[in-house]
Amino acid sequence: MHRFAWKEAVRLGPVGARACSLSPGIIDTPQGRQEAATHASMQRLIDATPLGRTRRSEDVAHVVAFMLSDEAGFLNGIDILVDGGVFAAVRGD
Repeated sequence: MHRFAWKEAVRLGPVGARACSLSPGIIDTPQGRQEAATHASMQRLIDATPLGRTRRSEDVAHVVAFMLSDEAGFLNGIDILVDGGVFAAVRGD
């Protein structure tokens, strides 16, 4: 998805279109809770989240609303990671 956004950003930018992707991580939904209950690796990711909670759908929706807004008019060819910092925590660098 990232590569697709990069390529489309370059291809469509000259006509004023933008292409971005969003990586939401694990979202607190009934399905997400079910997955975490049966897959220990998912629960470890939830436990590693520096913000101390799972993402709510509203957390992702607010970022999407920004990405689509005029305020983000120069945002192009990028992936936005909305994971509460879990990637940074598990990466360990």
